[in-house]
Amino acid sequence: MKKIAVEKIEDGMVLARKVSNSSGNTLVSKGVSLTAALGRRLKNWGIHYVYIEGEEQSAEESNTIASSPEELKTHLLSKFSSVMENPIMERLFVAVYQYRLQKNSR
Repeated sequence: MKKIAVEKIEDGMVLARKVSNSSGNTLVSKGVSLTAALGRRLKNWGIHYVYIEGEEQSAEESNTIASSPEELKTHLLSKFSSVMENPIMERLFVAVYQYRLQKNSR
């Protein structure tokens, strides 16, 4: 199983895990053969990553979320976008962002 950005979906890739929205509703079931068009639709629904069948990710690959602070912030905002109006979640976002910046600078 490998985690990829929806922009990198290619025709014929097979979904290794179901894709659900923030309410828990299944958008695409496990085992579905993907297309680039479906990848664009997933992005429109706010889905940024999917798990596909195939080779395992290396530890280095799975730990590398972003190569720059801007990419890291964009990635985290995509994860926190539905809860940023909550002050506690906003503080959690800042804490995670600062932690990842420190971890990436080592």
